[in-house]
Amino acid sequence: MFSSEVTEVTLLDLLKKCPDISPLIFKNILILRQTCKGMKEMIEIANIRIAIKNNDYNGEGLLERFNRLNLWCTVIELDLMKCNLGVVGARKIACMLRVNSTILKLKIKGNNIGSDGARAIADALSVNSTLHELNLWYNGVGDNGARAIAKALRVNSTLETLDLSLNSVGDNGARAIAKALRVNRTLETLDLSLNSVRADGARVIAAALPVNSTLHVLALGNNCMGADGVQAIADALRENSTLHALELGGNHVGADGADSARAIADVLRVNSTLLELNLNGNSVGADGAQAIAEALRVNTTLHTLALWCNRVGDKGARAIAEALRVNSTLQKLYLAHNDIGDDGAQEIAGALCANSTLQSLNLVTLGVID
Repeated sequence: MFSSEVTEVTLLDLLKKCPDISPLIFKNILILRQTCKGMKEMIEIANIRIAIKNNDYNGEGLLERFNRLNLWCTVIELDLMKCNLGVVGARKIACMLRVNSTILKLKIKGNNIGSDGARAIADALSVNSTLHELNLWYNGVGDNGARAIAKALRVNSTLETLDLSLNSVGDNGARAIAKALRVNRTLETLDLSLNSVRADGARVIAAALPVNSTLHVLALGNNCMGADGVQAIADALRENSTLHALELGGNHVGADGADSARAIADVLRVNSTLLELNLNGNSVGADGAQAIAEALRVNTTLHTLALWCNRVGDKGARAIAEALRVNSTLQKLYLAHNDIGDDGAQEIAGALCANSTLQSLNLVTLGVID
């Protein structure tokens, strides 16, 4: 994809060409220093990642600066975190994406691009054929912006990772993205955490999961899905065979936490593809922990389970300990802030003597055992 020619240019000269892009972080660069008079550096300009963070660009001249740099090297990753791009900057980025054929990863986190900026980026995604990863964390995208991006996902065939976390996306935005998931065949990772997706939004996403065959990672943590939303996602996992990692932590399940845990546990008994599960902060309680523990006795694929802040207590810890004695696949277990006392800790410690696969156990108040 990239030229392997060695370009004779000093690093200082490169920086002079684009003095306002700093710092430059190089990947796979060959630097040969010559000790002769007028020592120079010969650099194989191959894969360059540019990180420009916490600067006030406002989009002014951004495209021109990038084009000048791109004459000298091949930029494959661009990180513009908190550069105050706004809508103007987003439109500049969108113009670049329409014609650029080298950037694989684009991160414009915390730039307040809003729904209008998201629409501009989305329009560019409809024609761009090289971008693999797009991170729009904390940009005020909202439902309107999410709908525009969803429309692009219906035709885009290269994007593999999309981060829309902390963007005030609600059920309407989730509904549009769910429809896109039914036809998209390339997206592998979707992060919708820290948004406002409720039970209705969770249901439409759940309905898309049995149809979608490419999504491997789905993050829905810290939304407002409630027990009904968690139940819908759990039911979908019975028919989905491609999801590897699922985050459902902090979803306001309230007093129904144990029922939600039972729904997930029932799925773990039959699902053979899920590798990582996050249920942090869902009021699972001792009864819910017991249900999950029973599922761990027969599940042979899950290797990471996060149950922070779930009021598991000694009773729940005892059930999990018994499961650890027979489970042979779990590698990481997070049980921090669960009111586990000495009795529960002793049960788990005893189980570790019989377990030969667990590599990391986090109980916080008792420290971390690796």
